[in-house]
Amino acid sequence: MISSSMKDIRSRVATALAASSIPRLRFIVVELEDNTVCLRGDVTSFYQKQIAQEVVRSIDSEVDVRNDLRVDEPAN
Repeated sequence: MISSSMKDIRSRVATALAASSIPRLRFIVVELEDNTVCLRGDVTSFYQKQIAQEVVRSIDSEVDVRNDLRVDEPAN
């Protein structure tokens, strides 16, 4: 069972990503699986992937994170 504190963390992460100044981060799906915050979706750089993970860490540095974001670099 997922604790209410984990649900609160998930909600805070989703809110922070939705308010991001990086538009692509606003569409990241935040889920909970076995008390782990899972990030899913597509970003355009490894930098964005790392920034999304750091958003989670800024909310709770002790939480487990599974970063399943895919990097789809834009075509030139």
